[in-house]
Amino acid sequence: MTTSGILRSVAPHLTTLTGMSANSFGIYHDLIRSSGATTSPLGDTFEATVAAYNFGRLTLFDRQLIGADHRREPAQIRRDGFEHYYLQVLRSGRMMGGRVGEERQLAPGDAVLFDATQPMRTLVADADYVTVILARDLVEAAAPNAQHLHGRILPKVKTGSLGEAVLSLIRCAPSFSDNLAGGGNQFIAGVLGEIQGRSEESYDDVIDGNDLELARRLKAEVFIDNNLGSDLNADIVARSIGVSRASLYRALRAVGGVEAVITSRRAARLRSLILRPGKKISIGRMAHKVGFSSLSHCSRAFKQVYGQPPDQLRAILRDDAPSAAQALHVERMQDWYRAMND
Repeated sequence: MTTSGILRSVAPHLTTLTGMSANSFGIYHDLIRSSGATTSPLGDTFEATVAAYNFGRLTLFDRQLIGADHRREPAQIRRDGFEHYYLQVLRSGRMMGGRVGEERQLAPGDAVLFDATQPMRTLVADADYVTVILARDLVEAAAPNAQHLHGRILPKVKTGSLGEAVLSLIRCAPSFSDNLAGGGNQFIAGVLGEIQGRSEESYDDVIDGNDLELARRLKAEVFIDNNLGSDLNADIVARSIGVSRASLYRALRAVGGVEAVITSRRAARLRSLILRPGKKISIGRMAHKVGFSSLSHCSRAFKQVYGQPPDQLRAILRDDAPSAAQALHVERMQDWYRAMND
């Protein structure tokens, strides 16, 4: 809780590095080395803001970066023995990635899968992107041949773009709890399995049933998050993600049901819009954009989630920042990667 009694979302581990500090690139270099890669400057300008959400065996990095070349080479692979997978998804900007010598330009929304046991390279001129670290055993339970996707820009499947799903996942991250890590892993792994032509049912016997239900919950939340401005109800959500109404209700029962999730995701998106620097749009216009039927409905729902209506939270929360204890540093990242690869 904040001192004003407002419910605080999960704060990210955060570091911001600019060209104003002579050691900015050195700090970023050491952070990247913790992940098993090296980095060198790309061009004359370097800046970085990195926010990380860690949930045990699922870690999400939200990055705004200018001027860095990242590599994972054979010597590093032999030295650290890392075996996890990771996805990189471009939100906007200029970025290339892939196998060494086969790097391709990414378009906004593109997702690239990397296998930590194989060499890779990512060149970031000026980009806003998300990286998701995934446990190998969970990925390969759903997609046994995932290593063959290494360095590829992943195609869309019938449920949509994996890139769009990951961007929705990072928007939802502040409201997650640790017990969603298995579901988050399984949700993304399931989409990778679908890319390889496998159905969810084909790996029911090798994953934890609770994780499967959490994965369905996340699939529903991501669909809702991607369609907040549309009319939404249980029938539409169930049909769109390919489950029965009964399965949908079971998956969302622990978080209050379908309508509660729709309302909370709209409130969360409104909060994100309020916090966005430089945005002067009225609360009413933003409320309509995220699907609230009226400003009064928006205010009641928002107050229920965050403790005060959005017009009162706007100024307070804009200045809310993670504490020093939440700083992103090398030792913290080393612990995350060790846990991922145990």
